[in-house]
Amino acid sequence: MSRRRAVVLSSAFVVLLLGVAAALAVVGVTQTEHGRRLVRDLVMDQLAPRVQGSVYVGQITGGLFTGVTVDSLEIRGPDDSLFVAAGPVTLEYDPRDLIDRRLLLRHVRVERPTVHLRRYEDDSWNYQRIFPSGPPRARKPARRGFADFIVLDSATVSGGTFVLTMPWHPNDTLRGAKRDSAVRHELARTDLDVRRAGDDVAPGLATAYRRSWRWSSIDYASSGVRLAYPDSAGQRFGIARLDVVETYPPFAFRDVRGEVRLLGDSLWLEATHFDLPASTGSAEGKIVWGSDLPIRYDIRVRGDSVALADVAWVYETLPREGGGSVDLRIRNSPDDLRVLDYALTNMDVRTDGSRLLGSMTYGVGGPLLVVKDLDLRADPVDFDLLRTLAGGPFPNDWQGTLTGTVRGRGGPLDRFRVDSAVVRFDDANVPGAVASGSARGMLDIRDPAFTRFLGLRVDVARFDLRTPRALNDEFPALGGIVRGRATLDSLWTDVRLRDADLVHQDGDAAPTRVVGRGRVTLEDEFIRYDLDVQARPLSFSALARSYPALPLRGTMAGPLRVRGTLADLELVGDLEGASGRVVVDGRFDLFGPEYSALGTAASYGLDLASLVEGAAVPASSLDLRTRYTLVGEGLSTLQGSFAADASRSVVDGIEIAPSALRVRFADERALLDSLRLRTPAFTLTAQGGLGLVAAEPDSVAYLLVVDSLGGLRRFLAAGLGVAPDDTLEGTLDVRGTLTGSAEGVG
Repeated sequence: MSRRRAVVLSSAFVVLLLGVAAALAVVGVTQTEHGRRLVRDLVMDQLAPRVQGSVYVGQITGGLFTGVTVDSLEIRGPDDSLFVAAGPVTLEYDPRDLIDRRLLLRHVRVERPTVHLRRYEDDSWNYQRIFPSGPPRARKPARRGFADFIVLDSATVSGGTFVLTMPWHPNDTLRGAKRDSAVRHELARTDLDVRRAGDDVAPGLATAYRRSWRWSSIDYASSGVRLAYPDSAGQRFGIARLDVVETYPPFAFRDVRGEVRLLGDSLWLEATHFDLPASTGSAEGKIVWGSDLPIRYDIRVRGDSVALADVAWVYETLPREGGGSVDLRIRNSPDDLRVLDYALTNMDVRTDGSRLLGSMTYGVGGPLLVVKDLDLRADPVDFDLLRTLAGGPFPNDWQGTLTGTVRGRGGPLDRFRVDSAVVRFDDANVPGAVASGSARGMLDIRDPAFTRFLGLRVDVARFDLRTPRALNDEFPALGGIVRGRATLDSLWTDVRLRDADLVHQDGDAAPTRVVGRGRVTLEDEFIRYDLDVQARPLSFSALARSYPALPLRGTMAGPLRVRGTLADLELVGDLEGASGRVVVDGRFDLFGPEYSALGTAASYGLDLASLVEGAAVPASSLDLRTRYTLVGEGLSTLQGSFAADASRSVVDGIEIAPSALRVRFADERALLDSLRLRTPAFTLTAQGGLGLVAAEPDSVAYLLVVDSLGGLRRFLAAGLGVAPDDTLEGTLDVRGTLTGSAEGVG
């Protein structure tokens, strides 16, 4: 064998031995537990100097050529707060990519990971504190490193949790007690996670708070993940399927498909499909954090099929049954970034026997719910839905449906502005009873069952009075309808009216019109009135259709003041019409069973013939002043007194000189203290007693003096509407006592 050949063979043998030794070394490192432990220790030694905090890498299994599994991983910050933790993590790769300085993972599987991103008061993040940047290095020739190319062909995550914690402060415009109240409100909320901060309080802040957002139960299957790529900025996460539970807003997403792109402090979302427990749709949008501001949202959601049960969290009294379709845009309110606006458009929702269409916006996150930008159509809305929104029954049992439109700027529930509402109410309590009209103004609807009017202008086209009578037995027994307008203030059960102009119409009778102001209060037993109005006019004919016992007809106009309840009603009026003028100032109990009247009344030029219907009353012109103090269940039990003074008057052409009447009522009798009736033809004076009902035998004393029987005859004939008998002449003076029953005396 030549020397050259021997050298070649020897060299080949040495290379073979080195190759075998290298192969045995690789197998020893990658395929044995001892070797993998050496790799783990090497990784820990490389990571430890670069981490401010603590790192734990669990047992490594699998071959290192094509893949590896780490049974657990945990990274904590300098304050021992958790940054990353995970159960088994499996990586599959091609070693040729590692040789090419590319981290191209064919598949990554992570179980039970938890990631907690935290931003501190000094605007630093926990990962920046854990992995601080080193001193600037001299620029080297461009050379791709592992961190420049990190791509995952596919990845799966099961049972994951992601938490984001940011500093929180109350509105900087609040001071003192208002600031303390705002802090207490946020700390007490169950829908948000706001807590006192720990040791991360910035200098100058005596107390700091933090707020956390949480996404849990994350099950994720990717359609490709790009964490770093030389020709692209940011990260991309393809979503083949994602299930996740979000705490705020509280959504439980299922089967989300699409992608997420992350660049700096901004995240872009495109979900071509998602499911909620009973809803389905698609979404796209952007989420931005940082800049010492609350997280900013701008997300558009198309709800192809929306169940109210999935969105009822927006407000505690929203219905849980029913649903429909809607487009939703979620973004921060421009007035307060802490408030999220949920703008609903193209809404078509059915629930509680109601259908609601249009658009509106909920503002959630402030001290009070905001409802704004309303453009709604009720088609119809049943009072069952209103009771649900009110959180319970109304004080009165409203039944029926509302149809119409509502448009308005809205606002916080205590300052809710309606620009235009056109509504019709069909009363189910009284079939056929209809109310319709329009309204504009402001309301306080924090408690819908006790809505407050704040200058609400109402124009009533028709309001059937059978509706309030069916709701409240104490409502006056008025028939017909009311139309007109008024401005309403205060609680709807204690409503104040101003600038009122109302018309009451009942059949073909002349209508009543009143203008003015007042207050109507629904009490436990009565309705209380405090009205100062002008009757233009007051129609007795219309009132008589509701109160057949009322003998008055025609109309009178003038001021009226009504105060109190039917059990204690103050009535002051000065009315004038074709039949004359009547002035009343009195207090009345019209509730019963015992009735009363106390006060005065006067008439001027009163023609009873045109005012009273159903009696043969002659034409008259009466100037009369009365005083009355009367109480009783009826005529038979009447107690009190009545006094009348007549000045110059005329009855059927007969002049009456100043005259007077004094009567007392007691013991089932009318006791005539005095009567003096003077005319040019006669003078009548009388006194005594008159029995009112049948009673035990008793004595009735009387005194009657007439100085001209003929004149009295003509007067009585005129009063009765019959022809007088002029053959009766002379005088009469009768006095004495009758003994017997009052019925006999009658």
